[in-house]
Formats: sequence, structure tokens, C-alpha cells
Amino acid sequence: MKLCRAEYRIIAKFTEHLRPTRQCMKMLKDRFPKWTCPRLLLARLLLERFLEEHQGSASSKQILNSMLRDPSLIPDVQLARHVEQCTINDCCYGPLVDCIKHAIGQEHEEILREKLRERNLSFVDENQLRAKGYDKTPDIILEVPIAVEGHIVHWIESKASFGDEQSHRTYLNEQFWSYWNRFGPGLVIYWYGFIAELDCQRDRGILLKDCFPSDIVTLCHSPDQC
Repeated sequence: MKLCRAEYRIIAKFTEHLRPTRQCMKMLKDRFPKWTCPRLLLARLLLERFLEEHQGSASSKQILNSMLRDPSLIPDVQLARHVEQCTINDCCYGPLVDCIKHAIGQEHEEILREKLRERNLSFVDENQLRAKGYDKTPDIILEVPIAVEGHIVHWIESKASFGDEQSHRTYLNEQFWSYWNRFGPGLVIYWYGFIAELDCQRDRGILLKDCFPSDIVTLCHSPDQC
């Protein structure tokens, strides 16, 4: 469930006075009956409150994250057990979900590289670019540009997710336009689809697809190389 900032503040303020007990969990459920709190978010709020009570001050984000990743660091055994169960059972947030997302992303990047090899397209991937000193790079830089649906493509970014309005806007501002400024026009593949209206930047140099394009036009020196 998506929350606005005001709603989140109301819930966070209410949880400031809660302790990690079943009675307090019932109070939270009675207070916000229509709100389904992600398990790990609730565990984080309770852990934050627990550490404040025992240390007399708020813990840093780094300490909280380390305890959520490794609940054995939590000084209270029962709370540590609950946090561990929240981490295991939360299907939306947490270290395990992040690992799954990362693995899926890596898998689709390899699919992209394999597709490029099948077409004998010369490219440099993100790891090679980082080794050369580039900081922010797309997944693939084509050593020889291609054309897709009449648009020149110098780079390809793989996104193993659905392209919704909010995430795409974030990617544009934080990644895609910087790639465009440095490397020229490119292609973004949202492997799980995207909102069609978002594919509106083609004339400015950013093309969206939901699969590896089949109608690639490549540069070649003779008919035998095409």
C-alpha cells in the first residue's frame, strides 16, 4: 500500500509509544484497521523505538540497517526473533527481497548480453566501463551504434521491472538523461512491460521497449556481413 507523507507521519507518531508486545500490536491494528503495514517496516519502527529506550537517543540509519540484515545483533532475544521472522515473511521489503530483485536484474542483464552476442553486436558492459573509471553508466554501450524503429541507439539499459509513471520519472532524472548527455540516444528495456504513454521521449533520444528488438538495423560494409 502506498502512503502519503502525512499518513506515514501519523502512523510513525502513534508507534513512538509502542513496545514490541502482542498487546501493542493489537493496539496498532485497532488504531489503523485498514492499513496493512509491511512486516519489515513495522519491525523497523519497533526496533527504532526499542533502541531509543535502551540507548537514550536515536540510532543511526546504518545501525538500524545492520540489525535488520543480521537480527543476532539486536540485544533483545525475543525482539531479534520477531525481526528475523518479519524479514523472512515480508514479500515486499527487506534484505531477502533485495537479494531476489538483484538476482532477477542480473539474470535479465545476462539475457541482454546473450541477445547481443547472437546478433554479433560489439559492446562494452557496465563492469568493463566501471573498470575504465566511469561512475554512472548504462548496462550496455554499443561500440557500433544500431537503429531500432528508425531511432539511433548508442546504449541499452535493462530494467527487470514494470515501468510505471513514478519509477520511470525517477529513472529519467537520475539515470537516463545523464546517459543521454554522455553517450547520446539510447534504448531502455522494461522486461515486464511499461505504461505505453511513457514512451514519449523517442524524438529526444530515449526509446522504450518491453523485449529485445527484432528489427535492428546494423552498420555493415558488405551484404555478406548484414
